Amino acid sequence: MRTPALTNVFAFTAKRDEIARFFDEVLGLRRQRARDDSVWFEPEGGATLTVHDREDEPEVPGFVPWFHVADLAATYERARAKDANVGEMRDGYFFARDPDGRVFGVREWR
Repeated sequence: MRTPALTNVFAFTAKRDEIARFFDEVLGLRRQRARDDSVWFEPEGGATLTVHDREDEPEVPGFVPWFHVADLAATYERARAKDANVGEMRDGYFFARDPDGRVFGVREWR
């Protein structure tokens, strides 16, 4: 069984190209193929960084980390039992908020 892991971090911005270029030039990240609304960087190890247009930005600004877990339903129930602010279960994932109100996403390993 796979262990939980941080697999992607989304950065939402109105300056997608400028922010992506910054990470590219400063960190030397390698871009994946172009997409209409986002720039994805290939990880050498660790999580993928995605610089995304603001249209899908959550209410609390900033970065949105994504985690993969072995048992999505059990993780969802544990989050609800902790009285976390948990969204509805969607097609294979859900969003929740940590105690400071920051949004994170959870998806099951496939």
